[in-house]
Amino acid sequence: MKFRQSALRVIARTLAKVLEPPMPIPPSKWARENLVVPDGPRAGELWDPYLTPYLIEPLDMLGPDCPVNKVVVRKSAQTGFTTLGIAWIGHTIDRDPCRMAVVQPTDSALSEFLSEKLNLAISETKALKTKVQAQKSRSSQGSTTYTKRYPGGSLSCLIATSTADLRSKTLKKVFKDEASEYPDDLDGQGSPHAMISARYTSFLASGDWKELNISTPVLKGACYISDEFDAGDQRFWHVSCPHCGEQFTFEFDRKWFKFNDVYPYEAHYIAPCCGSVIEYHERNALVRAGEWIALEPAPGKFPSYHFDALSSPFVPWDEIAKKFIEAGDDPAKQKGFWNLTLGLPYELRTDTPDYTRLMERREDGLTRGHIPPQGLLLVMSADVQMRGIYVEVLAIAPDRQSWVVDVQYLDGETTDAERGAFAKLTELYERTYPDAFGNRRRVDLIGVDSGYQTNTVYTWCRNRPGAMALKGEDGWSRPALGSPTLQDIDYGGRKIKKGAQKWTVGTWPLKATFYSDLRKDGLKAGREIDPPGYCHFGTWLDEVYFRQITSEYVSDEKFKGRNRKVWKIKFREENHWLDCRVYNMALAEYLGLSRMTADDWAVLAKERGVPKEARAVDLLSPSPVRAAASEAAKEAAPEPAPVPKQEEPAGNDWFKGRNRGWFNKR
Repeated sequence: MKFRQSALRVIARTLAKVLEPPMPIPPSKWARENLVVPDGPRAGELWDPYLTPYLIEPLDMLGPDCPVNKVVVRKSAQTGFTTLGIAWIGHTIDRDPCRMAVVQPTDSALSEFLSEKLNLAISETKALKTKVQAQKSRSSQGSTTYTKRYPGGSLSCLIATSTADLRSKTLKKVFKDEASEYPDDLDGQGSPHAMISARYTSFLASGDWKELNISTPVLKGACYISDEFDAGDQRFWHVSCPHCGEQFTFEFDRKWFKFNDVYPYEAHYIAPCCGSVIEYHERNALVRAGEWIALEPAPGKFPSYHFDALSSPFVPWDEIAKKFIEAGDDPAKQKGFWNLTLGLPYELRTDTPDYTRLMERREDGLTRGHIPPQGLLLVMSADVQMRGIYVEVLAIAPDRQSWVVDVQYLDGETTDAERGAFAKLTELYERTYPDAFGNRRRVDLIGVDSGYQTNTVYTWCRNRPGAMALKGEDGWSRPALGSPTLQDIDYGGRKIKKGAQKWTVGTWPLKATFYSDLRKDGLKAGREIDPPGYCHFGTWLDEVYFRQITSEYVSDEKFKGRNRKVWKIKFREENHWLDCRVYNMALAEYLGLSRMTADDWAVLAKERGVPKEARAVDLLSPSPVRAAASEAAKEAAPEPAPVPKQEEPAGNDWFKGRNRGWFNKR
């Protein structure tokens, strides 16, 4: 009997040890001992805080023993903060299991996060691999692509654009990645942030819910992560001056951050405390010895962190200087520099260019229907309305200068892809245009707005190579041209196998770039050259055109309790030719405008029949190209004509010709 009782006590003690919760361990300590880094320069190795000591404090704030509920990180790219989120997920799975979610802004962002980061971390980290259940196609108990199950909880992988995802989960912890990229509203049902907050209402009484917000910022005055950062205690990573010991934070101010405007940049920092020079090779050691200091501490404020490329061990100072120089006065590149390099919101100009000033700078030498010497790309866009179609034909140079070749309003019904205004659009699309060297060219691409008469537009584009059905999308972080989706219904309502492709266009950033280009001064204003991006207009363009391309402005508005910036149309104005211009800019990006090198342009120029002497200059430099091209075009220039007449192109059709040439390398 005694033996039986003794054996039972041994078994009980053994079971107690097995069932006993593991000893509490801070998330940063767990990560040091367990987490295998999935990507970056230390991929495949255990996480080592030696390189990124600034991750330790915010990571430990997320531990179950810390009373903090919310952590906010405003950061630039290439700082390592995604590892913080993965480490928190890993610690939760292994040491503090519960129902958790990670939210990404889009489906593609979520897929990339899973395939390139989270799944690798789970498979390579022993403590996670043994707990996360494997995917089983016929078992409801196993993990799935978007749900990772483990003893005591699960991790749901969600997207911020799905109301079904965000409304159906009760959660204790949420990791919101790239939180500034979430839409302001989901189908009129509220913001994703509000929906997410409602998921852990059940834990408000116990006070043990956790939320991590990480994001690069977007626009000043309309940026979720910046608003959240400002609402927190605003912590910055401070380093000690190696010369006098005073603490400061690295920031992008050319009074302190010095570099040459041309290579070699020789970037270095002047200590604001004593004026001593800090060389780049000293940076990482100073950062490793740094610490977080809150600039706005106050009772009740949550910890909010800012970290950017100047302090990141992954970004050389010369690279920061290079990106700043390359951004120039291009608002799209400037926004990228401020957001992705400095981790700061970009302040957008909200005023509209004066259309009367644009009319005053019209140029006498531009003939309607003729391609100028530098216009190596030729694109056409159409805005479909109920009773007609607005069209702009645009020539674009390697340095983004542009020339309006033609604008037209095609009157007629738009319900039939083969009749009315669409029949006229077909004629215009098939025309050839004379260039400055005696050649004739068809447009490289045509884009047609599918927002109105949608299925008719799909039918028209489906039957024509080089025609793209476009749909503008709001938002400041949209790419110029998104990925296409197949549309399989024609205008008669019939299902079409392998239907037309619809391409989304990020209109808001393109409008900002266009308005910035319109503000630039060139030769007409007494400058030595027309700068990159300069917009040329012929005297044949009338007031209606200029009023339309300047018909919108950026407005600040309050939406569901948050500030945002939106494009609005002026009262009693129309914006059809503005839409055409934005679509033409997107088509040029598709053709490679921002990707092509000087060698690429030289190849294209040769294929376009540009004389050798005009190709023997830097095609990305505006003034020499103009001079050389003008000389080469003197004898070859055709007689001016007000509107090009319809002609069949020489040789094979456009699409076959393009596939033989440079564009098939895209």
